[in-house]
Amino acid sequence: MNLKHLNTNDPWILAEDIPDIDLSFSQIWLSSFPNEFARPGGRAYQKVLTIFRGYHLWFYYGDRDSYAVGEHLVRLFSREPEFAREVNRKIIETADELWHFARQLPEDHLDTLSNALLASLYTKYDRLHSAYYQWGWIPVAADMFHSNFTEKLKAYLRTIDVPEERVNEELVLLTSPTQKSLIQKEREEFLKLGIRIQRDKETRTLFFDLFRQFKEQDAAKLGYETHTKEYEAALQVRVLELKDKLKPWVLDTIQQHYLSYSYVKFMWIGKDGFTTFDQYLKELVRLVATYADLEKILRQEQGEFKKTLRARAALIKERKMRGKWRILFDAFGDFMVTKIYRRYAQIYAVVRMQPIFEEIGKRLGLSLQEVRFLLTHEAVDMLTGKKRVNKKEMARRTRFCVYYVEQGQEVVYTGSRAKQLMKMIELKELGDVAELRGQTGCVGHASGTVKVIVRASDMNKMKPGDVLVSIATDPDIIPAMKKAAAIVTEQGGVTSHAAIVSREMKIPCVIGTKIATRVLKDGDRVDVDATRGIVKKI
Repeated sequence: MNLKHLNTNDPWILAEDIPDIDLSFSQIWLSSFPNEFARPGGRAYQKVLTIFRGYHLWFYYGDRDSYAVGEHLVRLFSREPEFAREVNRKIIETADELWHFARQLPEDHLDTLSNALLASLYTKYDRLHSAYYQWGWIPVAADMFHSNFTEKLKAYLRTIDVPEERVNEELVLLTSPTQKSLIQKEREEFLKLGIRIQRDKETRTLFFDLFRQFKEQDAAKLGYETHTKEYEAALQVRVLELKDKLKPWVLDTIQQHYLSYSYVKFMWIGKDGFTTFDQYLKELVRLVATYADLEKILRQEQGEFKKTLRARAALIKERKMRGKWRILFDAFGDFMVTKIYRRYAQIYAVVRMQPIFEEIGKRLGLSLQEVRFLLTHEAVDMLTGKKRVNKKEMARRTRFCVYYVEQGQEVVYTGSRAKQLMKMIELKELGDVAELRGQTGCVGHASGTVKVIVRASDMNKMKPGDVLVSIATDPDIIPAMKKAAAIVTEQGGVTSHAAIVSREMKIPCVIGTKIATRVLKDGDRVDVDATRGIVKKI
């Protein structure tokens, strides 16, 4: 195989470190970066290399290559600002196509489907998902790895005499979304559901009495500390008592909202699974019984959003921002909204494809994990009889493999060759690091104790006032983010999940430090100056 870019002198940089993800899903976007990504934006990546240890992924770009892609996109935005608007429109459009496809997938009697139909569904899933990434990755490529877009907007603010000490603060305000994300909408719907329950005297009493009795009888007597695994498990048992006592309309209303968002925490192989209805009901009980006036909370949160919009409009007027720059700042804010929209569509599609994967495994004599390490064309060829299953190779892949892509070429390495490639990009020891620098996700200042939260299963160690440190955040760890005094991530530009959620929650946030989880450990004390993008060990 003639690989032109594998051994060039462009050093590899770690793009993302993602636990609980598989090759079959990842190869859709990884293969699109060198192959299809140039179609809308005008430039593709030269190479992508990914290491899998089981379900843990580390993926790498060439340092200079990824910088050049980011610079190309920023120049394109600057030259054709309407293209930035088009990107947001296309993200919604391709996400909707993925939503529609996923909703039409069969759930039952999959054993009656032909191999050819299974192969066709898999192929269409790949095609729609690739088109989704051709547009959805543009905001990420323009800013996540080298802050190209962020630096461009900062440079503009300096040209209009914004004082250096205010550049980050004004950037955050000017790039605030003018629409609510699905995270905010989900939160509002949850609060409104809680308000309906509080207004119904009988149901409110059920929730309050159950929570009070649990705290007095179970938690207090057994010494459960709030939000420990033991506390949560015991509360879950108590909540089961409610299901047979709720009025039909109440139960139906709760179930409707649950079904609308139950898939969100699947991320990406379902290790922590859906939020079950019982878990969802537990959070609703906690919300209703803990906060006496949910209407006030809803008004406050809605008021904060409107306050931000007014402050943004006033700053735009003060800075006399119009034309190209107004379009670019608006589009940047919209990138945050469309990021969450496309992410929810993507997770939903991944969830709906799981029964298809399971059926493919039955046909090919492979475990679900082994199916998850097939490339799309391999799965299709096996289903249509063009290729035989190599069980030994699939077993090796699920333990350790390296996936490499450049234009027109892709290969999965196992064994000694995979180990050689991994050694080529091993990270160097950092030594003692007392200060980290990154980009401002949300302005503010806080100090606290570090808690490293990578997976949803880590959340039980998070206490109110801790500083959440992560590789990158995702919807499955939002409950931990809500407790944080500050948030620090290794990855992510201003359109990252951490930046979006921290702004919505008004939590100081520093993103893109690149090394946070390598130098900060549970129990460390840190000072987070998010306005300046600086994190210091105390």
